[in-house]
Amino acid sequence: MPKILDTTLREGELYKRFKREVRVKIAELLARVGVDRIELTIDYPPRTTREDVEAVIEVLRSYDVEIVLHGRAYRQDVEAAAKYDAEGVGVYLAPTSLHRQFKLGGMSFEEAKRRLEEALELAASYGFKYRRATIEDASRYYLGEDGGIEALARLVNDLGEAGATVVSVPDTCGMLTPPQAREFFEELTALCKTPLSAHFHNDYGYASANTVEAALAGADELHVSVLGIGDRNGIADLYEVSAALIDIHGVGLRIERSRLKELYDTFSKLTGIRIPFRHPLSLEAQTIRAGVHQSMALKAPEGYVPLGKLKHDFERLYFEATTYLSKKLIQRVLKNEVDDEVLQEVSSALARLAEQRGRELGPREIAEALKSMGLEIDELALQKLLRPQKAYILLNLDPRFPIREKIPEILSWSEVDQVDEVYGDADLIIAARLEDDVIDRVKRLFGDAILRIRTLIAD
Repeated sequence: MPKILDTTLREGELYKRFKREVRVKIAELLARVGVDRIELTIDYPPRTTREDVEAVIEVLRSYDVEIVLHGRAYRQDVEAAAKYDAEGVGVYLAPTSLHRQFKLGGMSFEEAKRRLEEALELAASYGFKYRRATIEDASRYYLGEDGGIEALARLVNDLGEAGATVVSVPDTCGMLTPPQAREFFEELTALCKTPLSAHFHNDYGYASANTVEAALAGADELHVSVLGIGDRNGIADLYEVSAALIDIHGVGLRIERSRLKELYDTFSKLTGIRIPFRHPLSLEAQTIRAGVHQSMALKAPEGYVPLGKLKHDFERLYFEATTYLSKKLIQRVLKNEVDDEVLQEVSSALARLAEQRGRELGPREIAEALKSMGLEIDELALQKLLRPQKAYILLNLDPRFPIREKIPEILSWSEVDQVDEVYGDADLIIAARLEDDVIDRVKRLFGDAILRIRTLIAD
């Protein structure tokens, strides 16, 4: 069973730096979801401080998770890692000729190897149980450079002899395809005694697929981050790797599969990083648009959405009311049965309305249109089936009101996506889905402190 190492709080922070309190909450979320290891950067003042690192380590001590500190293959970085109560340390250096020439000032291969070995020996002397050497740019060996895969295998085994408990062989430039990633790890595992870590970058969009292939080929550790965030366009995504291994390949992981959606939703709220439309956990991923798809999904949703996602990720599916709206969906929101000819006429009328407005129709628009045709509607069914409209709630508040104290409560509401304290024509902007009377909840929460409230509906 491969181990999952999450590096959201190391690699991920190359994408966006998080406030200390946010880092602590992210660490807790990751530990609760069941990742095996959480990676942190050692303190590099003033970019990061010892207090930043210790705050995360302190909260993680209550969980069954290994803490790994990441630094360069230099004595001072290993010594910095040794200041903390952590199980592991990872050290990195790039021994390929390209990196040695242009990044390491012409360093020789022998010197690069010596530095990695000395860092590992020092880590062992400090008592770290987990000691990882990262051979940065390792996939270049597989592509035939620097002596090829055999030279890489010799280096891996030598680092194992020097004290590495695992060696990471990253595809630093994101050059490999999934078939190549599988072959890379099959060949390397056959040649190496030392366990291997998979760390793939996403330059061509293959990072998650490559990591799954590496796992199936025998990789011992898989490096991921939430939403795949990291340098450039990131690395493998925690959900895409773990859900695929569990749901499709039946690989046993410590990950609590049913908690991944909660992790991602909360992470997005805490950091302000939106879940992209093409991500498997996005709102769009649970939205059925085509009419014939809607018709079937009402009866058998697994025809369009995998059972694993229906079981673990989506409590319900949403249907979008566009020019493709299914007449079967219309019948589902009516109180009385109507014949097929009427349904077809109603469907065509709604399609024309959506075409005229150039966007999907909201529940209120559909309700008004159906009522104007003399049809009785089930308002609750309509609200549950249609994708909720996105709204921005702008609040002007009494300056004496403790706004920041209420933000965590608002973020805990399932229908709220983001909350921003702003300056100018409003004090607070809440991005939310118009469901579960969210506007009324906002009014109750702030009460008489509301000086002005405006709601903007997004297309």
